[in-house]
Amino acid sequence: MTADLERKLETAVLSDMPLEEVVSLLRQYKSFGVKQDEVYGFLTLLRNRVTDEALEDRVLEVADFVSGFCSPHMKVWEP
Repeated sequence: MTADLERKLETAVLSDMPLEEVVSLLRQYKSFGVKQDEVYGFLTLLRNRVTDEALEDRVLEVADFVSGFCSPHMKVWEP
């Protein structure tokens, strides 16, 4: 994943952007050829950098969409 895509994802995840829009962004990344493990790895690093519990929870929620641990309509990558 490029640094530009990482910056955009970090901004989206750490903002008050609705989760549906974050999932839409993730689906764009998938269409660009970004792999599930790249995004999950980035979110793991991001989780380790945030110091606010609410932000950590949000990162974890987005990571659930990436891993597929969510409602079927919010999944991005299929197992």
